Amino acid sequence: MRGVVVKSTGSWYQVREIDSGLLVNCRIKGKFRITGIKSTNPLAVGDVVLFELEDGYEQQGIVNGIEDRRNYIVRKSVNLSKRIQIIASNMDQALLVTTLAQPATSTGFMDRFLT
Repeated sequence: MRGVVVKSTGSWYQVREIDSGLLVNCRIKGKFRITGIKSTNPLAVGDVVLFELEDGYEQQGIVNGIEDRRNYIVRKSVNLSKRIQIIASNMDQALLVTTLAQPATSTGFMDRFLT
């Protein structure tokens, strides 16, 4: 089955099946790596994934593949490692909301968002 990750909470992901719209709670089996990205979490909201339903469960599944991302937005991990946290992927639109006066918005913040 093919679906889109719509919610990420710890080791569980809510996936909407593309054809039927069925919501399935999924988890990842074993180690899941994405080439070239050192991320704190291998899946993000917006990822298109391949999954299968677990035997005996209608709304619980296992993610066993991820399609290539068109784009993604990241931030530095909270800890001191060199890992990143992928906030969202495969986005069609993003909005940047800032203040005009107080508190001041740094140009560095805007640059990070735009690049």
